[in-house]
Amino acid sequence: MRSYDLGTLIPNFKKKDKIALAKLISIIENEPERAYEIFKHFEDNKNDSYIIGITGSPGVGKSTLTGAITQKLLDQGKSVGIICVDPTSPFSGGAFLGDRVRMTNITLHPNVFLRSLASRGYKGGISRAVFDISLLYEAWGMDVIIIETVGVGQAEFDVYNLAYTIVVILVPGYGDAIQMQKAGIIEIGDIYDINKKDLGGEDIAVQVEMMLDDTIFQSGWRPPVSMTDANNGEGIDDLLQNIWDHKEHVELSGLINEKKKNRFKYKIKELVYSKMEDLISKSLINEDEIDEIIKKALDDGKFKIYQTIHNKFEDVNFEIKKKS
Repeated sequence: MRSYDLGTLIPNFKKKDKIALAKLISIIENEPERAYEIFKHFEDNKNDSYIIGITGSPGVGKSTLTGAITQKLLDQGKSVGIICVDPTSPFSGGAFLGDRVRMTNITLHPNVFLRSLASRGYKGGISRAVFDISLLYEAWGMDVIIIETVGVGQAEFDVYNLAYTIVVILVPGYGDAIQMQKAGIIEIGDIYDINKKDLGGEDIAVQVEMMLDDTIFQSGWRPPVSMTDANNGEGIDDLLQNIWDHKEHVELSGLINEKKKNRFKYKIKELVYSKMEDLISKSLINEDEIDEIIKKALDDGKFKIYQTIHNKFEDVNFEIKKKS
């Protein structure tokens, strides 16, 4: 694996060198255990970015909409850091990078940095590196961070823990209103947007409004429903105004502090689980033992893997009890 010199990268990063930013992201993505080496250099950095989550089913136009929103933010003089989580290639393990194709008009702007990440099988519609990259963007001084998920399914709500405003994208003809009820997406959206309005969508807007009418919102914020056509920019101004209105609501109500706490609580738990998983996998069973179990399963019967693993953990439990 390629090695980068932090002694050079950190000073260049602080000089706003995008190459240094890109290399630091690569370290965080490929060597997450080195994150503490990086972030100890930014302990005096107090910048807070506003984080927007863009989510919805695959094919609803998330990347195109992200590009359109980003262009409006740039027109307002904002700097924007974008994190796009793509499906993982089964061959290279990398991201498919479809979002870059749809955002070529903004990727070269000096006030934009876009990074595509592979989900790498991580559940929740995002990637483990998203939180750390968002911290890097904040250290850089980005005004706004946009997290675009790989595509929300019935259990992919992790972006809720990382963003302050969640925009759920729907499109005509996808049965998304029904999917929202089935998946519980109605519970995570702060704003609902019907994209590709040139195909219709008024009926979906009505269904969403009816579902919202039957929902109690503890925060005092009733999600608005907007309609856009991201390809030609129609409705983007209204959508962005809804985002700013929600930002004002969470700040004035003090809800922003709870969202920040949830963001860090999510990362702390993820760090603990990751460390435990690594510790358990290294101390309880190694690759050689796994290969031996597989060999026995192929030679003596595949169903014996259950008994073998059970016996392995019984031995571990015995050793732990004996030491205690």
